[in-house]
Parts: sequence; structure tokens; C-alpha cells
Amino acid sequence: MTASHSPTVADVLRNAVAAAIQAPSSHNTQPWRFRIAGAALELFADPARYLPVIDAERRQQVQSCGCALYNARVAIRAMGFVDEVEPAAPGSGHPAHLATLRVGARHLTTDEDRELLAAIPSRRTNRRDFLPRPVAATHTDRMIDLAAAEGTLAERLDPPRKRALGHLIEEADRLQFGDPAFRAELAGWLTPVGSRRRDGIPFVEKEYGSALPFSVMHALRSPSLGREFGEREEELLLGAPVVFVLGTHGDDPARWLACGQALQAVLLHATALGLSASFLNQVLEIPALRGRVAELVPHLGYPQMVLRLGFPSEPIHRAAPRRDLDEVLEVVEDAPAGARARAATERVR
Repeated sequence: MTASHSPTVADVLRNAVAAAIQAPSSHNTQPWRFRIAGAALELFADPARYLPVIDAERRQQVQSCGCALYNARVAIRAMGFVDEVEPAAPGSGHPAHLATLRVGARHLTTDEDRELLAAIPSRRTNRRDFLPRPVAATHTDRMIDLAAAEGTLAERLDPPRKRALGHLIEEADRLQFGDPAFRAELAGWLTPVGSRRRDGIPFVEKEYGSALPFSVMHALRSPSLGREFGEREEELLLGAPVVFVLGTHGDDPARWLACGQALQAVLLHATALGLSASFLNQVLEIPALRGRVAELVPHLGYPQMVLRLGFPSEPIHRAAPRRDLDEVLEVVEDAPAGARARAATERVR
């Protein structure tokens, strides 16, 4: 590539954000904001997109931002550069600031870089049944290694622990749907198919018994919904070829961000293999049940994520909606003049 056709640092960072916003997030809240300041891309949690009932500690919010950060890193590597990440220092004065990403030296793009980049728009959360087809241990071992590379432990559950976890998930659903505050918060993030909203979870008839908004809101008031959801999700978990729990030795924003990056590394690798996944984190949203999950996987430390993986039984064509790039990205015009000029005009070689 000649110098005249080489991308600028600003081009690379903007493309990285375009990849980042395709990441999964809790209830599709997309709780991130990005700022290009000179030659740096800063990642922030968006306090306006916080779930105070479901995610009181903001753990899932930071994990979601970690998924977005990993996508940005993949994009930078696929464009032929090293990704340089600097986590925000605790007490830095801006609690929403999570990390800064910079474009490093030239990097020889690998086949894996290209495969992971291609997996970003292809990844789908799959809330349906999986095929009764096993997933090779070599694949799950690779996912465990990918998580470890991001500072996160992962364990594939055996059948007895899957059954024990299934009981806890059923209990979590009953408890949550029995809480009016939970139902109200959930209702605020459910969107009908065809809605112009660019966030939230599109609901379908298979999940709530109807695709009509009025009927879904009525279903959310049903006293039996928690039991029905719990039984269904326990069934989905038991039928999944793979159930992973991800955990970390600490339980703070730095570990949550690392876990989000580990999760996205696992999800993209799974997507490249033709697998899909869904999350069963309700059991971690209730502190007492999170403690019981920790007892199932004691060497993982603090359980951070529960997911099931398998081969999809039917294709999922529709992607969840996403906010526009310009809605989440700010380009700082008052950055130091020299840094701003370099980002806009310097061509990376």
C-alpha cells in the first residue's frame, strides 16, 4: 500500500469504533461512549444507560464495555496495527473512563485477525434451542485459553453441575419476575419487531407468547411468568452442549472490563466455528445466588458470566438494533493542536 492510500490514525480509530458498537451488551443497552482525542481512543461507560435494578453494581455495564473494547482491538489488528490498551487508573478523577486505546506499530495481519473481524457482524445472541450436536473439547479448550489471555478464568460445566446451575437459574427467574421493579425495568428495554428504537431487546412471539406490545406488557404482569421463564431457561441450559462460567480472582471494574474482553474473545471464536451463544446471567444478578454459583466453581473466584453455546437449530438473520456511530462517538476538537493534527494527517505505515 502506498503512503497516499495509507489510513490516518483518525481513520483507524473511527473504524475501530464502528466495530466496537456491534458488541453485545446487557439488555442491548449499548452503555458505551467513545472519544477520539488526538491519537487516542477513550472508552467511557454511559451513566445514562445504567440498569439500577438488574445491574446495581454496574458490573454488567462495564463487562459490556469490555466486549466493545475487544471488538475495537480486533479491528485495529485486522487493519494491520498493534492494539495498545491502557486501562484507566483507579481514582483518575473520571469514574466513567474505563480505558484508552492507541494504534501501535505495524502488525502483520493474520488469518485469525481476519476471521475474528468477519465474526463481529455475524455474531448473534441465540435465545433458541441448539442442535443436539456435541462441541469438541479442542474448541472449548481453545476458548478457555482465549479467556485466560484476557485475565479471566473459564470452566466448562459437567452434567451434574449443569443440573445444579439449572435449578439456580429457575429460582433466579422466579425471584426476579416476582419483583415489580424488575418487571418495570425490563419492560423499558423490550422493543417490538419493526420499532424505530436503536437499542433494547426485540421480543418475539416465541418468548412472550405474542409479538404485540400490549400482549407482552400484559404477560409481564402475569404471576406465573417467572415460573414459565425459569422452566424454559433451565430446559435450554440442560440441552446446551456447552455451558461456561467465567470468573475472576477480583471483583472490581478492572476485572469486569477484562472479563468483558474475555467474553468477546470467546464469542467471536465461537462464531467463527459456526457456534452461537446466549447468556444466563440472572443467576448472578441476585447476590445470594451468585454466592451459590461460586460454590459450584470455587477455583474461578468471583463468577462473572454464565453462557451456553452450541450449533444453532435455525439461522438467526436479524441482528439486534444498534445506535449510529455518531451518537456514541465524540471527536475532541480542543485536543492539543499537535496531537489533533497528527491524528488527522499522519498516515500510519
